[in-house]
Amino acid sequence: MSVPAGQPPLLRSLPGSRTSFVLLTVLTILLAWPGPPPLLAALVRPCYFALLAGFFWHTASDSPELDGMPMRLVRGGFVILFVAFAAAATIQLTNLDGGHPFFVYLREACERGAFFLLGTTLLSYGLMLWIPAVIESHRLLAEHSRQQRGALRDAETARSDLEQRLVEADRRGMLGELAATIAHDLRNPLTIVKGTAESLCRRPRSLQEVAEHTDVIRRNIDKADQTIESLIGLAKPRKGTAEATTGAALLGEVMELLRVEVRRRNVELRLVPTATTVELATDKTLASQALLNLMLNAVQATAAGGRVAVRARLVQFRGCRRITFAIEDRGVGLPPAVRAGLSTPFFTTKAGGTGLGLASCRRIATELGGRLRLYPRTGGGTRALLQLPVTMDPDSRRAASAADAMRQWATIDC
Repeated sequence: MSVPAGQPPLLRSLPGSRTSFVLLTVLTILLAWPGPPPLLAALVRPCYFALLAGFFWHTASDSPELDGMPMRLVRGGFVILFVAFAAAATIQLTNLDGGHPFFVYLREACERGAFFLLGTTLLSYGLMLWIPAVIESHRLLAEHSRQQRGALRDAETARSDLEQRLVEADRRGMLGELAATIAHDLRNPLTIVKGTAESLCRRPRSLQEVAEHTDVIRRNIDKADQTIESLIGLAKPRKGTAEATTGAALLGEVMELLRVEVRRRNVELRLVPTATTVELATDKTLASQALLNLMLNAVQATAAGGRVAVRARLVQFRGCRRITFAIEDRGVGLPPAVRAGLSTPFFTTKAGGTGLGLASCRRIATELGGRLRLYPRTGGGTRALLQLPVTMDPDSRRAASAADAMRQWATIDC
């Protein structure tokens, strides 16, 4: 049965309540009408009690939980009243009470006497028995409500504890990621220091060669020291320190740091002269750190006898001038499975890798107002594009302004 939206909740739950209450209201008005015709009153009374008997009968049938002794007494009372007033109406309509005293007595017994009292008594008993049931239902409802409130408090407490554990786990995860990032940024210069020291000890060296190797070691130790300085300054708001430099100066510094590692791996690291003379103002420490990570990845991905090409190109888009550094290798490239994991922290394809090198480069690119993208090359290999603004002003930090130019260059196989 559909429930009318405008009815009170208690009435909505009763079957046929809308029609029953309308008819009951009409019959009540007819009974209360001053000076009704005798025949009309005789017909309305049995209809009135028949309606009530039918309503409670259908309610008990549709709601078995209500079909108990109180409901049976109430139904029985209304049925007796209906039968009594129906008999009285029959006697009145057939004029039987005018010819025999028995029918006069029977009519009086039905309307005001024994039958009427019997019906009203059964109704009273039913209502009296219903009262304890209603009280017990309210008690059970209140107890259930208390249990639900207790369960809700327990659930809230458990949820709060779970949230606290998640926050602590997130903090531990952030601390672990921070430690791994610092370890990665320290590992690169230490790897170069180790390789340079091994090369220095492999055979006797001239004073010039010792000086060159020592200079490489010193520079990488300085880079490790700068990483530690950055770790110490994490609690302070960090702003990039813009310094005037050129693309050639940045690439030359990093290539010099990698010179021994490149020689040890028998890989050619070639600088393609393009827009390397473009002047730019950026944080040299951060920019060189990102370039070092990308170029070292390319060198490590290249087989012995292979070549890594490094170039720079000036692009201009919507009034913003940017320099894009390209590091190109012919390594294993970027299979779909590898490309899908590039944005996942700690994802790595190198034995002993931390999977945070690219994450560190992306963070640096974002801090400098640039962007980093990696693309597979036609014929195998990877092209890493690091794009930086020529000037570190607020407008140049809109890293998406030259996205179209970066995508166009990514499709050119050099």
